Amino acid sequence: MDATASPRASTAPIPLAPAVAAAAALTLGVTQILHTQTVPFASAADHVIEGAYALYLVAAVAAVLALRRVHGRARGWGRTGDAGALLYGLGHALVAVPVTTTFLLGHDAPDPLGVLFVPGIALWMAGLVLLAIACFRHGTVPRPVAAVLPATLPLTMALGAAGPLVEALTWAVLGVSIARAARRRAR
Repeated sequence: MDATASPRASTAPIPLAPAVAAAAALTLGVTQILHTQTVPFASAADHVIEGAYALYLVAAVAAVLALRRVHGRARGWGRTGDAGALLYGLGHALVAVPVTTTFLLGHDAPDPLGVLFVPGIALWMAGLVLLAIACFRHGTVPRPVAAVLPATLPLTMALGAAGPLVEALTWAVLGVSIARAARRRAR
């Protein structure tokens, strides 16, 4: 980028994954508030719920990789941030297997796949804690946001049908932080 160019005219690519994760979680939350899912699926809304959940999980893996990429080798991120991104991504990937299978089948995934939820949720939570530490130290993400990251998963679960709205807000805020950091790096 030209040194005299306006920062607003930056051509730095804005990572799309956080926006996709936020939009999918928003779709999931709103649809769950308006419709109670039945399994086996009996309506289009049932498919939208499971499809949005599957899309959110996969997009969140790509989004956490974008978060890690903007931190690179920056001071404060380190192994803690790398481990957090890895655990968070693995947790989402494990949960995505039975969710995506359920979406494709239109009914619950076979029992052996259901056991992936337990380690998936545990890895997701552990990843959030480590990501919070790294984001707080590094400062790319606003520190108050970094401080509450570990609370997002328990809050999502506690809110039930509206819970995915927490994930939508989380990735919307993280997405803005990632985009700002990417623009700064491009200068």
